[in-house]
Amino acid sequence: MLGWGVFAGLVWSRRTGWGCGGIITPGLLALYASHPALAAATLALGVALTPLLSLGVRAWGLYGRERSGAAMLIALCARALLFSLLPASSGVLGWVVSGLVASDAERQGVVITLCGAVSSALAAVFSMEIFRACLGLIF
Repeated sequence: MLGWGVFAGLVWSRRTGWGCGGIITPGLLALYASHPALAAATLALGVALTPLLSLGVRAWGLYGRERSGAAMLIALCARALLFSLLPASSGVLGWVVSGLVASDAERQGVVITLCGAVSSALAAVFSMEIFRACLGLIF
């Protein structure tokens, strides 16, 4: 499922020119499609971190890898804070996807980033299920 999500994200980026919250984000969201609350919380954290990242970008002139690194550090700090308050918030999606989403959302906008991440993840899940159904018919 992870590979299908990465592939769907690459197709999305190639066809639209927009990012989908990092190259691995659609794959991880597709892996956790059976836990939509966790996926939604992870995306919401990324969106919530975007204004903070935007302040850092404006204050220190961050761009490229610096902006992505700052997004990952902010997300890591947010996850550490949330984990100390809510021990149940220790998901694998956690800080990596939130940081990647915040980085892309700061650069291109929240709506475009969320559309790319969610649609690529759903395309991966649906195509995998169709593939499995076709294999079931053959074998």
